Amino acid sequence: MVILPAPYDGTTSYVPGTRFGPRRIIEASPYLEFYDEETETEVYRRAPFLTLPEPELPLAAEDAVHTLKEILRPHLARGLFPVTLGGEHTVSLAPLSLFAERHPDLCLVQIDAHADLRDVYQGSRFSHACVMRRALELGVRLFQVGLRALSREEAEFIRTSGHRVFWAREALKDPAGVGKSILKEIGGAPVYVTIDLDGLDPSEVPGVGTPEPGGLRWYDVLDLLRELSRAKVVGFDVVELLPLAHEHRSEFLAARLVYKFLSYLFS
Repeated sequence: MVILPAPYDGTTSYVPGTRFGPRRIIEASPYLEFYDEETETEVYRRAPFLTLPEPELPLAAEDAVHTLKEILRPHLARGLFPVTLGGEHTVSLAPLSLFAERHPDLCLVQIDAHADLRDVYQGSRFSHACVMRRALELGVRLFQVGLRALSREEAEFIRTSGHRVFWAREALKDPAGVGKSILKEIGGAPVYVTIDLDGLDPSEVPGVGTPEPGGLRWYDVLDLLRELSRAKVVGFDVVELLPLAHEHRSEFLAARLVYKFLSYLFS
């Protein structure tokens, strides 16, 4: 597999600093226990990791996405499984657009507090607040899980778009059931999973730019990912880590989450 750090936060609208997120996740990762007690595996032995160097990205969001696409493209051509580390959510468009080119039936599962469905935000169509709107334009089939903060514009768009939304208040009751429902709807189609860390409750992950209350807990997310791992997952990302001074649990959780999902996928 290939790990792509994507240190970009050029459209961040509240607290900046997610560009430092990928580096902090990678720095935390050597301190994980590599044996996973649930799957009884050491996933790095089954799927060796190639961690790419951190690129210097253009300031313009669309240019940053293009740069990340060109970095990732040859590795996908070699058949490597990609994990992208953000950075703001805009970086997800790089792997997503590459997979949309390959798979016209691509499904996208988004774990997030926010809908990210604005058409334009602060003058940019490639803002972090517009990522899922751009993803739908790529032709993907979207499933949103954990939403609890959105604009009126986004609420109206959801009512007319027809894509599936599992609100946080619903997902908290039965996260494994949400995963089963998604699996039933996607059938055998390929799936890309994008995990915005603010989809989790800020009591679990305080290090995000917009810590919305009422989010998923650690085992809720694991229940969901365990079910999704039964699908044909082609790649995933973990984004929006905002490292905090003197507070390291957020990056450690992010590193553990990456390793845990890989353990489900390759066990």
